[in-house]
Parts: sequence; C-alpha cells; structure tokens
Amino acid sequence: MKLVTILFAFLWFCSCKQSNKVVKEETIDNDTTTIGWRISSKEDWLRKEGLMNVESVVLDKANKVMYASNGKKYRTGSDGFISKISENGELLELHWISELNRPTGMAIKDSILYVADVDRLVKININSTKMVGTFQEPIENSGLNDVGITEKGEVFVTGSFVHSVFKLKDDKLELWAHDEEKLAWANGLIAHEEGLTVAGLHIKTIDYGTGAILPFELGSTMKDFDGLTEDGTGGFFVTTVENSGLYYINNQKEVTQLIGEEAYCGDLAFDSSSNTLYVPRGSVNKNEFFITVLNLEKHSQK
Repeated sequence: MKLVTILFAFLWFCSCKQSNKVVKEETIDNDTTTIGWRISSKEDWLRKEGLMNVESVVLDKANKVMYASNGKKYRTGSDGFISKISENGELLELHWISELNRPTGMAIKDSILYVADVDRLVKININSTKMVGTFQEPIENSGLNDVGITEKGEVFVTGSFVHSVFKLKDDKLELWAHDEEKLAWANGLIAHEEGLTVAGLHIKTIDYGTGAILPFELGSTMKDFDGLTEDGTGGFFVTTVENSGLYYINNQKEVTQLIGEEAYCGDLAFDSSSNTLYVPRGSVNKNEFFITVLNLEKHSQK
C-alpha cells in the first residue's frame, strides 16, 4: 500500500510538472505574438473639391469632425487655410480658418487647435474659430512642421530646418532639443507617456526628464519619415517623404508597407475606436488632392 501511495504521488507530481510546462510554453508563445494590420477597405474623400497640397489631418472626436491643413508653397503669406470635414467625409467648410502662411502639423487639447504655420505656432479656439495666440519661432528659418501635446498639456513643435524640437513655455517657444544627426529634419511628433517620439531622417524618442535622445532601431533601412501615429498596440503607422508611402511598424520594430507611392502621403491620423486610418494624399503634377480612408483589420504575426 505504501508503494502504491508513493507511486501515485510520483505520477501526480509528474502530471503537475507537465501541466505547468504546457502553461509556461503557452505564455512564452503569447509573448512572442505581435500585431499586424491589413486593409479591409479603401476610399478616397474630396477629390477635386478644393483641397490644396493637403498636408495633415487631425481628428476632433468631441465635435465629430476632422481638420485638414492646406496651402500653396511652404513660405510666409496668406494662402494657407484649414478645412473642416465631417466624420462621413462631407466637406463642411473648405476655408474654415483662412489667411494662414502654410499650415502643416496640428494637434488638439481642450478645444484648442495648435497649428505649425511656417515661422509661428498658431493657437485657435475651435468653438469660436478665432485665433487666440501666435508664438514666433525662436530661431529664424526654423521650418516649424508638426505639433505634439502631452496629457499634461505641454506643447512641442518640430523645427525641421534646424533639426530641433521647441517647447511652448510661458507663451514663448524655446529650444528644447537639438541634434543635427539624431534629429535631422525633425518632422512628425507623438507625445506619449514614454517620451516624445520624433520622426525625421530617423525615428528617435526623447526622454522628457533628461532630454536624452534614445535609439529607435528599425529592422529596416528605411528613412526620411513624415508623419506618424500610434496604433494602440505598441506599433506606429508612418509615412515617408522620399519614395512616399504608408507603412506599419510593429512593436518588434518590423516594417510592413500598406500603400505605395502613386501619390504622396502626409501627416496621418488614426481612430482606434473604429480602426480607421486617415491619410492626406495627392499628386502635385495632376493638381489633385484628397484624403484616403483605410478601414483596417488586426491580425497576429509570429
């Protein structure tokens, strides 16, 4: 009887070890799974409806609309404007905000739209449609390009021509980060909890506290980025300037192309509640500009 008891105990112990082993293997397998995206449907909005070199879109979820920045050449003047578009793609106002230089990147915080406008950062009250503040570049010919805002309300803007990031402080733009190599042609911005991610010739993340410029090593030789936005799973959708296209970078830094270069791709926006990606696009040679709307589906990658 004692022998049987010992044998039973031994078999039970082995069974538990095997069970634990299976659970452990499943856990490891889940940890190595990454998310990818595929296009389920594609639609172009507002072709030949007056958009001009459309550069950036930003979602205003509170008002169920989006805004698109437009302009002629990247220079000071009064030809630039922002269009207001419904969530269903209806052009509500072509010149919702007008007489800007040449607006590019935008971001929203507390019903205020911040706009990079060549040599200044413009602050617009969405409800009144009034310009309530302008902040001049601290370095001449900085080439202000995109805007990022933290949850705390800290506002950052890239200066592409001077390879820098500026911060709005006490109603003035001040130099916050500069590196001619690591921040070369600083362009797109994401202000998230881990730091400020900057897309330019390369992609880098800047630590808010120390200002250290951290590496972002891609499993690809691609470079010269324009816009970027998070997908909510640790990955990014990005567009490129040279050989313009739309790409997805997963949380393992692996790159997948979603759209080719038949038309340029600008500074994009992603709605995680519907898995919809909005990409400003166009062809300067054809004088045709529009917004491509992509409905995406998640899938697992090993």
